[in-house]
Amino acid sequence: MEESTAVVGSAMPGALNRDSTTGQIDSGGIVDGQATPVRQQGRKHMSKRSGQSGSVRLVGQKWIGRYWVDVPGESKRAHPAVVLGSKKGMTKPEARRKLMDIIATNGSNTDRHIDVAPVTTFNNVADGWVMKRLPTLKESTRCAAPLLLKKHIRPFFGQMPIETIKTGIVNDWIASLNRKGLQPKTVHNMWKMFRAVMNWHSQQNDEPQRKWYPTLPVIPEDEQRWFTQEEIGRIVDAASGQYRVLFHLAGFSGLRAGELFGLHVEDLELNRGIVRVRRSVWRGIEVSTKTKKGYRNVLIDSSTVQILKQHLGTRTSGRVFQSRSASPLDTSNVLSEVLYPLCDRLSIPRGGLHAFRHGRVSHLQASGVPADFTKSQVGHSSLRMTSNYTHFSEQFQRETVERLASKLMFCTQPSDLYSVAMPAKAV
Repeated sequence: MEESTAVVGSAMPGALNRDSTTGQIDSGGIVDGQATPVRQQGRKHMSKRSGQSGSVRLVGQKWIGRYWVDVPGESKRAHPAVVLGSKKGMTKPEARRKLMDIIATNGSNTDRHIDVAPVTTFNNVADGWVMKRLPTLKESTRCAAPLLLKKHIRPFFGQMPIETIKTGIVNDWIASLNRKGLQPKTVHNMWKMFRAVMNWHSQQNDEPQRKWYPTLPVIPEDEQRWFTQEEIGRIVDAASGQYRVLFHLAGFSGLRAGELFGLHVEDLELNRGIVRVRRSVWRGIEVSTKTKKGYRNVLIDSSTVQILKQHLGTRTSGRVFQSRSASPLDTSNVLSEVLYPLCDRLSIPRGGLHAFRHGRVSHLQASGVPADFTKSQVGHSSLRMTSNYTHFSEQFQRETVERLASKLMFCTQPSDLYSVAMPAKAV
């Protein structure tokens, strides 16, 4: 069969010809740089496709869905992951249908999504919160929040578009925290942080706050350790030096530990029996009080005034309580080196400095002091919080019951009580 060489010779103008003998490419007289460049096929955008269905795979006992989202101004698409449900609760086809609903809801397959509505992920929101909101919060929050976000919140929600975060997904996250062994109180705190970040974003965009209906673990109602007046007296009598004064003032004022450590001599108006709370101490740093209500004047009795005068002597400045280097006291050191050993020696169940505060509130409440006065003295923001700090000893409860019973003077026999309380049957 005769070879056909006419194909090479009859090539279209502008085409590249290959010599049949040498195999070299002949430009056919075209000057370099004037030929039409060969276009490399770029990646298609979602707006150029007919749609996507995403992918679903099983991770542990959870169905995880992923899909592609174009990000305006970025060469790479986002590939968020969403928790669709548990293996026990749904089949894979059901998980696929749920993913399709999510894709349809946020409009990932539409031109409008590409051109108008860029995807905002939780990481975007958290980054903005850390940059703009966090610097305005307390020093303790500025220190702890980034670490807690990184450890417990970002790994789960990070790449999720915020519009896809529904109650079911929040509950899956809470379940994952429970599996990690976090205490119920910690889980509640993580939920509050997540909600604060999301609601801040809504506020910045003039949007209504988002609502979820989470299933949170029940916090055990273990009564906070509190010192009775008898226990406070024994601890104060057994203490020595400045700690004797510190524990006495804690029990007779209800100040927080940080407020006690932040007291300066200038804050005391002993001639009026007033302690002015103006600051607190956190990790050796002077900061503002815990709440706005914490900035207050606390009244102290004349005996406490005398104890403070003896403690201060001729000093007119400096810290009321301080370490040998004149730095603020450290809570952990006070507990481990002074208070806990005292409790052990006195056979008193251990309690922290907060136990003095709870004891003070309980004593005021049991003495019939108006709750509003108690609230103002301890710096609470609400009466509900004051109620949480109120405890009654078994002895007080028994004495109260007996005292009330003794006032029912018209009852001479136990049966008389029932005859008064319940009407007689008609004959």
